[in-house]
Amino acid sequence: MDVVVTIAEFKNHLKALGYAVSTIEVYRKGLDQFRQYLQQRDLSDLRKVTHQMILDYQAAVMAESIAQESKALKIRPVKRLFEHLTASHKLLINPAEGIVETSRKNRKIGLVLTVDEMSKLLSCPNLSLKTGLRDRAIMEVLYSTGVRLDELLNLEVYHVDLKDKVLYIRKGKGRKQRVTPLGKGALKYLKEYLHNIRPYHGRKHPKERALFLNHSGRALCAGSIRAFLRTYRPAAGIKKAVSPHTFRRTCATHLLQQGADIRYIQKLLGHKRLSTTQMYTKVMPIDLKATHNRTHPNTRDRNED
Repeated sequence: MDVVVTIAEFKNHLKALGYAVSTIEVYRKGLDQFRQYLQQRDLSDLRKVTHQMILDYQAAVMAESIAQESKALKIRPVKRLFEHLTASHKLLINPAEGIVETSRKNRKIGLVLTVDEMSKLLSCPNLSLKTGLRDRAIMEVLYSTGVRLDELLNLEVYHVDLKDKVLYIRKGKGRKQRVTPLGKGALKYLKEYLHNIRPYHGRKHPKERALFLNHSGRALCAGSIRAFLRTYRPAAGIKKAVSPHTFRRTCATHLLQQGADIRYIQKLLGHKRLSTTQMYTKVMPIDLKATHNRTHPNTRDRNED
């Protein structure tokens, strides 16, 4: 079972499953490093890979001077590859069985913005400019729904339902679909964008279906969103790094702080596992305790009322 051929087939398998381009790229890099590791040991047949070899590779990755999550991103593709080969009966025994992505257990999520910081960031775009109003609409949607960047870029015009105040995520992670509610801010600026800005940007390419367009009328790219965030962040006086994913983390954290049920947040974010959503509870444990004390009937003074 040739390493190069099998890895190429696995990447095509991920593409067929609907994995995001960015995710496939991460897997490619991780598997290429694993392939090089095997080549250094004159091993070109995946059937000859043993559990000890995987452990040795994991040890080599863990010794690298990189972040814990970066280490996990190198080990994860290897685990998924052998899981796939075992599930498709190309291997009888999974040599990666029991290998743990060590960063997962104590993984910390990235920085989140405070309510005040988010308010300042949202107010940065110049609403007298067409691109400014579009940028405000994008940020409001990111904050209101917690959608991933790839999901935002895959949105089409007809995925917005202004009447029912919802957004249809048709191309979620792993081809999963979901419906997310739109908050007042997102609804307000999306409505103005759709009525006054998008028709102007889209006049050159009337058949373009993407929701968010650049000034040329083509679908907006990830680089453009990251670029305007790099401009607005210092203008808002924020010293923290701000990326599209910051809005997702901040959305979940602010909902938790206000006492939202974690299973609701799981559904909103499209997490497959509740444990993934539970990572957000590490951000503000004091706020969660205050919410519990305020809302749980057994914590209230029994002499009240």
